[in-house]
Amino acid sequence: MDPSYNSSESLVRNSSFSEELLSQPWKCYDKSIMHHQKFKMMEEYGQENPRKVKLVNGVKVICSEEFLLGKGSDGTRVYLGLVKDGYGKAVKRLLRDNCVELAKREKDILNELNAKRSNYVVNYWYLEEEPGTDYLYLILDLCEESLESYVKSSSLQDLQKVVPKVLIQILNGLVNLHSGPCPILHRDLRPSNVLRDVDGNFLIADFGISRKLLNETSTHQSIQRGAKGWIAPESYDASDESIDKVRYKKESDIMNAGMVAYYVATKGKHPFGIERHRLDNILKGNPVGLNEIKDATFKDLLSWMLQLKPEDRPSAKKALKHPYLQTDKENFDLLCDVGNEPEIKTSSPHSLPSNIREQLNISIGWMDRIDPEVFKDFNKVSDSTWLGCLRFLRNVRQHWHDKPRPQLSSCVKDGNYQEYFLQLFEELPYLVHRAIRLSDWKARPDLEKHFPSKTQK
Repeated sequence: MDPSYNSSESLVRNSSFSEELLSQPWKCYDKSIMHHQKFKMMEEYGQENPRKVKLVNGVKVICSEEFLLGKGSDGTRVYLGLVKDGYGKAVKRLLRDNCVELAKREKDILNELNAKRSNYVVNYWYLEEEPGTDYLYLILDLCEESLESYVKSSSLQDLQKVVPKVLIQILNGLVNLHSGPCPILHRDLRPSNVLRDVDGNFLIADFGISRKLLNETSTHQSIQRGAKGWIAPESYDASDESIDKVRYKKESDIMNAGMVAYYVATKGKHPFGIERHRLDNILKGNPVGLNEIKDATFKDLLSWMLQLKPEDRPSAKKALKHPYLQTDKENFDLLCDVGNEPEIKTSSPHSLPSNIREQLNISIGWMDRIDPEVFKDFNKVSDSTWLGCLRFLRNVRQHWHDKPRPQLSSCVKDGNYQEYFLQLFEELPYLVHRAIRLSDWKARPDLEKHFPSKTQK
């Protein structure tokens, strides 16, 4: 089904067909849990009040409070819809005078998204006018609820478990948005504009103020800003009332993604503090709330995404490679690949870049953390610094499968030595990642897979 725009003439031609469809009973097969009762009500309501049922491009919708899913301050309303195949849609009704340009722009953005075929963005199907009324309709995929609603109804413990999934899916959505010859800037990424579908996936939604970057520019200038408290510092300049200083970059969306991840992890808090001081902290680059994050690896990622200067933030692709969002195998490979670099492999700390030397050439007594049975099974390393630990882990990866090691089963469960060592050295992946990303080593052929460049697809 390709997105299309239907004129009033086509609606008149199809009016008799629409009346025929409306007269037929439609059953619901949608697996939605949140909207199950509303679907049941829709079936009964439509039979009792057939004149109140509209057919918007093959989607039944009843524009009444009982079937309202959400509303905006500009008169926008979102209602539950039902397609003849028995599955649901969201029908976004907009006031023509207020929103015709916004709706057509959103349609244009969503058409571009459909061409990108992202699995991490809410799909758009149609924009349609209703003849003789003040309304336009956008037909969208149906989701269960907003991330904002999900956070309010979930426990802090459950939210902290789901943070990596939420962030991975948002960042994958941004990878899709920001790619290709016409990158899209969302410009309004916040908890109410991320939706959870019936399968538990989190999708980016609401592209009303989004823009396409043309001619390979990296910045968009506009008079429109995102919601107060959910903007990047480069998008705001109180000293200049002209539109020229309202700038948006791909990295602006990245900062917003970091804010959203923090919001989930803290059950509704904001990394830049309470509302009264929030904007001031954003403009100063002062994420005062980071002290509440106890997971040091997560804190490192958030700190990176919330940097004051856009150029100091990662791209979506780079953020996805951070240890907080990687598997045990991927993180262990990072450590071993760094440990295999000639300067570390041959124990030549004097030849290391200064930041790598400062971060990793420190004595921490890592050998004391390892069970003696495990340690003695490999070549002993006398270097007590993190550099020595990297060399040791490299040896483990290289020789672990040389022979069976049943005597280590009490320490290393099911032979999963990667998990074992990462639990012992939980801070090491982010320390290594931070040291490498701040050096020119990130461009080395053996490390580039962990630190994607702008040119990598």
